[in-house]
Amino acid sequence: MSTNKKKGITVKVDAEFHAEVRQYLEEHELTMAEFVAQALRDELHPQISAKEDKNMGNMRTMAFQVPEELFQKIKDYLQRNNITQKQFVIGLIENEIERDLAQRQAASESPTDSEEIREERTEQQETAAAGDCEAISDEFEEVAEEQDNSAVSDDFDDENEDENLDEDDDLDESEDQDEGEEMGMAMGM
Repeated sequence: MSTNKKKGITVKVDAEFHAEVRQYLEEHELTMAEFVAQALRDELHPQISAKEDKNMGNMRTMAFQVPEELFQKIKDYLQRNNITQKQFVIGLIENEIERDLAQRQAASESPTDSEEIREERTEQQETAAAGDCEAISDEFEEVAEEQDNSAVSDDFDDENEDENLDEDDDLDESEDQDEGEEMGMAMGM
């Protein structure tokens, strides 16, 4: 550490936690001052550990420029939140990718407006087609009934006409016979 003037930090913690810290210090051969200074440095100026690098796999470099005003805002934000530029940018990218994937998944799971409209139209067309079929069927039944009734009526009328014609023929023949008899009587036969 630097040769700057040193100041003390005093904190009060639970007795159990204090005992745990003491045991850790003994196991790692650290003083309380070294331990607290290391903890504060790690918290205020976090370092990316080798473990994080291994989790990231092969690394690629991204570089871009930003306006000075935005750079100062980012720098202030990073200090307030005790994170590095790398952690900040990676966090932004990961959050945006997760949001985009969730949005795309939700969109693929729920039908789109155009799909819903298409389904409604198909249903309406099917309903209309079924209604048309029922109406045509009803009309066909009515026409068929009318035809049946008229055919029966026509047949009946035809039969009556045939009978009337036969009766007329019979009448004509009997009239002819009556006339012949009358003539025969008149002639003296």
